[in-house]
Amino acid sequence: MAFVREVMKVKSKKYAVVDEKRCVACGECTFFCRKNAVSVKNGCFALVDRDSCVGCGLCSKSCPTGCITLIEREGI
Repeated sequence: MAFVREVMKVKSKKYAVVDEKRCVACGECTFFCRKNAVSVKNGCFALVDRDSCVGCGLCSKSCPTGCITLIEREGI
């Protein structure tokens, strides 16, 4: 279990981004994000905290509308 915790501390070269126009604010992504990097703002759309996001992709995989994608971080 300690190994899993250590792996999740390391950020990948990617982070999640939400297409606000396609997001229906269902909250599925917030449920699956283990780092609490995703939140739903004002019931309108999800927002990702890039500093907290480790790029695991769980939010993207759980999104029923497919509006969350992973993109490359710059400078890593």
